[in-house]
Amino acid sequence: MGTGSGLPGPVRAAAVRAVVLVAVTLVLVMVAVLCSLAQVWLALPMVLAAVAGTVVTTWGVLDVWVTRQMWNQRNGVVSTPSSVARERRAFRRRHG
Repeated sequence: MGTGSGLPGPVRAAAVRAVVLVAVTLVLVMVAVLCSLAQVWLALPMVLAAVAGTVVTTWGVLDVWVTRQMWNQRNGVVSTPSSVARERRAFRRRHG
């Protein structure tokens, strides 16, 4: 399996962190809802943990965007013409 995912290393790492944070936050929210429905004492701590998880997850998702912007700014976006563009350019050279 190749490494051609299209995302640079730092951006991929930030995206993986964000996905893990989203998954953990969703589990916290689910447990908080179930504890609230069951009227268990654990409901309040889980709601607080879910709120904190939401804040951390928002930071994680923003981190992906910021990391991608920084990577693009430092390394530039490599622009390669698509196969259609190459075919058109070759066609123009032959028939133009």
